[in-house]
Amino acid sequence: YLNKSLGQRFSTRLLAKYAYYNTHYVNRDTTTLRVDNTYRQQEFFVSSSNVYEILPCWSASLAYDLKWNKLDADMRAFVRPHRVGHYASVATAYNHPWFNIQGSLMAQFIGDTRHERMQTVHASQRALTPAVFVNAYPLRSKLLSLRAFAKKSYRMPTFNDLYYTDLGNASLQPESALQYNVGFVVEKDWTSGLLRHVRWQTDAYYNTVHDKIVAYPKGQQFRWTMLNLGKVHIKGIDVEGELAIAPMEGLQLSGRVQYTYQDARDVTDPTTSYYRDQIPYIPWHSGSAILGISYRDWDLNYSFLYAGERYNQQENIERNYMQPWYTSDCSLSYSMPVKKTMLKATFEVNNIFSQDYDVILNYPMPKRNYAISLSVQL
Repeated sequence: YLNKSLGQRFSTRLLAKYAYYNTHYVNRDTTTLRVDNTYRQQEFFVSSSNVYEILPCWSASLAYDLKWNKLDADMRAFVRPHRVGHYASVATAYNHPWFNIQGSLMAQFIGDTRHERMQTVHASQRALTPAVFVNAYPLRSKLLSLRAFAKKSYRMPTFNDLYYTDLGNASLQPESALQYNVGFVVEKDWTSGLLRHVRWQTDAYYNTVHDKIVAYPKGQQFRWTMLNLGKVHIKGIDVEGELAIAPMEGLQLSGRVQYTYQDARDVTDPTTSYYRDQIPYIPWHSGSAILGISYRDWDLNYSFLYAGERYNQQENIERNYMQPWYTSDCSLSYSMPVKKTMLKATFEVNNIFSQDYDVILNYPMPKRNYAISLSVQL
């Protein structure tokens, strides 16, 4: 990438990236059709962003991204898709001691080409996605921050979603959404004393999603497919708290809790039996807790994950009901500097209580298991 400043007010950045992926997919299950396919995917990305400072507190930006994708495979009559995407956006930001406001508008132009039945098929999509973000500081400090945003998003299905064996669904439509969020953050840090860090944040949101893209198990073990849910209304609350204390020199205790309530209902067709039912595998209640102890070069962590009741099919009936599940994990690590590198050794015990649980129906998760890792940071 390249960064360049022209004068005091204008700066520009140019970024380019190329990637090549070779994926070999093998399925030797004798109860189904055997599969042995190799996929070769190329991606090229170039981005140009430019910022101009109109006033010390007001700036404007213009950006353009070009993305090119190509997928090939050793399958007979494979469609060999190509995609070229153009993304142009304009944005502005105004910063005041009491508040910040940002606004943007992105235009997307995406063209797909594939080969079907001895002919070339072209398809194109275009979308405009505006967004507005506001942060306010009523106490004229970072202690309390009020925030809100409204934005429209648009997502094309990836080549993996569309064309990979078993998983892919060539009929997928792009996903679009309107998202609204309001929340607040209370945060404070101290450099001395017992209490070192406190943070609490709460967000409430409401989304309307059209043609939501989801991965869905087809019933056979480890075989999934992608599909669209016509229209989904999602409302929820995210709550997160953090606390850190230092009882003595070199010792720090920390804790983090997180809770999510999410109501995600399929409102596509009032005549269906699952109209306004919770969509599959989305729990109403979920959360986590992490406790940590750090003493000099040692770190001990305990984590607890919880996912509440949910359903494995579109109909919320007793036969599709799934019990809540939870796990407890623990890890101990030691860090040691060696010349100009940092060595870190970690020992983990996952699912400490050896709980039986299924994240997805008939996909049992490991019981108690152990892991040892060694990392080197240069």
